[in-house]
Order: sequence, then structure tokens, then C-alpha cells
Amino acid sequence: DPPTLSLLPEVQRMAEDMAARTRARRRAEQVIGSIAEVINAAELLDSTLANVARAFDHTCQRWRGLYWSALKQVKAQEDIRRDPTRTSFDKRQADRLRKEALSQIDLLTEVDRLAQSDFYSYRYFATEGFLPGYSFPRLPISAFIPARRTQQRDEFLSRPRFLAISEFGPRAIIYHEGSRYLINQVILPVSEDDEGPLTTQIKQCGNCGYIHPVKPGQDCDRCERCGHPLDLPLHALMRLQNVVTRRRDRISADEEERLRLGYEIRTGVRFSLRGGQPDVRTAEVKWDDQPLAKLTYAQTATIWRINLGWARRKERHQHGFVLDIERGYWARSENASEEEDSLTDELSQRTRRVIPYVEDNRNCLLFEPQTALRPEQMASLQAALKRAIETEYQLEDHELAVEPLPDANNRRMILLYEAAEGGAGVLRRLVDDPTALPQIARMALQVCHFDPDTGDDLRRAPRAREDCEAACYDCLLSYSNQREHPILDRQSIREVLGMLANASVVSSPTGEPRETHLETLLKGCESELERDWLRLLHERGLRLPDQGQVYIEDCATRPDFVYTNGGVYAAVYVDGSYHDF
Repeated sequence: DPPTLSLLPEVQRMAEDMAARTRARRRAEQVIGSIAEVINAAELLDSTLANVARAFDHTCQRWRGLYWSALKQVKAQEDIRRDPTRTSFDKRQADRLRKEALSQIDLLTEVDRLAQSDFYSYRYFATEGFLPGYSFPRLPISAFIPARRTQQRDEFLSRPRFLAISEFGPRAIIYHEGSRYLINQVILPVSEDDEGPLTTQIKQCGNCGYIHPVKPGQDCDRCERCGHPLDLPLHALMRLQNVVTRRRDRISADEEERLRLGYEIRTGVRFSLRGGQPDVRTAEVKWDDQPLAKLTYAQTATIWRINLGWARRKERHQHGFVLDIERGYWARSENASEEEDSLTDELSQRTRRVIPYVEDNRNCLLFEPQTALRPEQMASLQAALKRAIETEYQLEDHELAVEPLPDANNRRMILLYEAAEGGAGVLRRLVDDPTALPQIARMALQVCHFDPDTGDDLRRAPRAREDCEAACYDCLLSYSNQREHPILDRQSIREVLGMLANASVVSSPTGEPRETHLETLLKGCESELERDWLRLLHERGLRLPDQGQVYIEDCATRPDFVYTNGGVYAAVYVDGSYHDF
């Protein structure tokens, strides 16, 4: 049987220690007392401290799930290796998957280089939102920069993962202290076999961008999120490791053009699971009973950034780059100049085509319009929402990231995710607070030089000297969306933003629509009083319980309803002087 991985008794006692809670409360009261905007501070502290032990235990669930999954894969692959009916190919594949699972277990339990692990306690709990994350940033990817002179020292240049997938991509050029360097090699992890670095396969939905890892016996043909038929899998995805550079004196015009166009980077998302179901909260956005959009908030979802190849490659359907799996060198590109060709590192006979990728866990929000919008409208709405959220919640540009899904050529949804360390915590408000999205839409109208009350075109920003026809750097244009500048048009989204500014937002604590979740809870009620209580919550737009009639074995009780998500843990008993059965 797999280990329970429950909290150790001494850890449980410390988490429930009342003396520690009293000390924490005194310090928290001093901090909260200095924030005028916080209302009901005493109630907030009571709820937070009462649930701290449960929240700490719940935060460990992702680690437990990863450990159990890896342990299950080890056992499954060992059974295949011992099965005399399996082919030699199946056994080699099983051996490789077993080593991959053991490697995952090593990462989860590593103690030798604890501070450099993604599962270092402080870094893990910060990523999960239990601790502030600014002091324990996610591990970056580093590029080794050789010294230019004998008296100088070698250096490592670091970038966040999602930036490194393009800046440190195969044969990219980076600039450092006045010199140019070529990314020519990847530092391969030590492998016990001769088959090169571990790779994986995924299927990505062409309709919504949802990621589906391909595992033995779990191949799926339809998207788990939207039910759309899935395309063929992407093979040989390799997690981008730290890289090595070599100095370059000159860069040809062809290389400059290739670098300007850059790589084809595809973004995907996969939700974390709770009880076998996606751990998401949803909301429906309606205007005059007309559905405008669907919001899906996912905490600690896995965001993938995949480098499919050069944007200017000849074979559009050929993905990835050729890698020397023995020496770690990247092969030259098909568009390489003669000068670059002469500087290409000599490859061994053992090469493979791989697709570099990175992944990380981030809080994210999917904005899915329920009416068809043109590409220029989607791109403009994407830029307007990002700028409005940053303005409304006083965020820096780098704290919030936005991407089209499934890709820039097929804009069906807008993915927003918190890029800052620890997360800013603003995206959840758009689902939980019915007034948040309309206020963001009003701010977006202001950003786009429209009067939010009348919709009149103000033509320019307050201190601008020139009128804005389609887009300017005071509204939609930014350094990060340069490729979209030709299609951005503030006029195209005036009507959409006007409807969002006057829309109603109806949230649900699960992935189902609010009405569907309410119907599920009503069916489980055992009295009319319980049904009346649920209908009262629904009519007032209050948060519905997550589940009903759940038996809590440790307490030997079955409350009528429970709240278990979003840091709120409460059991509700609907009792009175009578029960109308």
C-alpha cells in the first residue's frame, strides 16, 4: 500500500499550538491595523487562524499527489519489466519510464541540494500561496558565459523560465557586457543509459489549448476540458536545462532577421486536480440575460511554454531542433549563414530532434467569450484587459502575463496568469467579486480613451498631444505585444467593453455553471429548510457551498454543507425548531 504521507504528529501539534496562534495574532493585528481599507479585521483573523492547520495540510496535497503518481508509475513499469509476455521494446520503454519516475521521486525528496530544489519547503509553500513568495523565487535557467580574458572570471547569466525558453533558446544570440554570445549547447543531465535526455509527449487541444500528457494506457482522443477531438501528439519534448554559450564577434544580416522574428512559442495550460476533478472556480458573465463570457480561475495550474522552432523555418509542420544527445550541442538552423556554418560545433553521430519546453505553476484566469470576436477584437481586448487590471490593482507590467489560446493564429480565449513571485492575488477577485469585472471593463474604457459613463470617444489620453486613431502607447501598445501592433484597434472593442461594464457576474465554486452546481446541491438536500437556505444564497449572489452531505470520518459527523476551497473551511448545519421533511 502507498504511504499515507499525513502530517507527523509533532508537526500537527505545532500547527495547532494556541500559544503560537496568539503570538501570530498580536503581530497580525499590528499590520492589519495600519491598513485602512481592511474591514472586519477581527473576523478575518479569526477565520484565518482557525483554519491554519487545515490550510497547511491542504497545501501539501499537490506534493502528495506528485509523489503518489510517481510511486504508482514505478510499480506499473516494474510489473511490465517482469512480464514475460511483453516485447523487448515494451520493456525498454518501461525501464525508461521507471527511471523517469524515480527521478521525479528524487526531486520530491531531495535533501543534498535542498535550497536549489523546486520543493524546498519555503519555495514550495510560497508557490502554493501559503507563504509570501517574494523571498523564495522560482528557480531560473542559467546560461554559462565564458570569460573573455584570462584575468576575468566565468559567469552565469540567469533568466526566469518563461523568458529563458526564448532568450536561451537553441542558437539564440545574447548580449552581455558589450559582447555577443551564441547559445550552442545545453547541459544535459547525467543519464545511466545511452538514450539521451528524458523526453515526454503531450497532446494539446487545438480548440482551447489544454494540455494532455501522454502516458502508457492513458491516451485520450478528446479534450478533457472542452471535448474537442485532439490532434496528433507532440513527441520528444525536453525540459530546457541550463545552457552554455560561445562568444561571437559578428552577426550576419540573415541572423539578425531570424532573431527579429524569433521562435514560434506555444503556450498551454493544465489544471491541478482535487479528488480527481479539475480544481477550478467558474463564473458566467451576462448582459441583459445574454451570455458574454465564461471565466475559469485555476490556482496553481501548470502553464507550459513550448518552443516549436524558428518562426521562419521552411517546414512548418516539422517541430523542434536537432540536438547532439552525446555532447549537448545544438545543430545549426536550416537558414544558417556561411559564417555561422563555419562556427558550428562538430556533432557526434547520435542526434535527436527535440522540442524544448518549460513549465511552472501559476494562478491563472481563462476569459472565454461566448460570442464570436474577430482576431483584431480578441487581440485588442487582450491588451485592454491586461492594462486595465494593472491600472486598477496597481500592478507592474511584469507582474501579469497574458497569452492567446490556443495560439496567436486561432484566438478563442485569453489566458491571464500571475507572473510575479508569490502571485498578486488579483485574478481570483474577477470570479469571486461580482463587481470586479465590470469595474475592470470601465477602467479598460478609460484606458482606450472612452468615457466609461457615456461611451464617448475622448480621442487621446489626458496629457497626450496627439489624437489616437487605432492604438497608442497610452492605451493598447506595449513592448511585449509588438507583433500584434498592426491589428490592435481600440475602436473595435468599444461595444464589447461597454457591455462588460454593465454585465452581471455569477460565480460557481466548481467547474460547473452556478445553476448546475445549485441543482446538484438541491438534489442532495434532506429537508425543505436546506433547500430554502441554498436558494437564499443563490438569489443574493453569495457563495454556494462546495459539497453537501459529506461524512467527516475523523469527527464522526455529516454536516449538511461544507466549504473546502479558497482557504475557507467550514461545516454548515441547517437546523431549527422544526425540519420540513
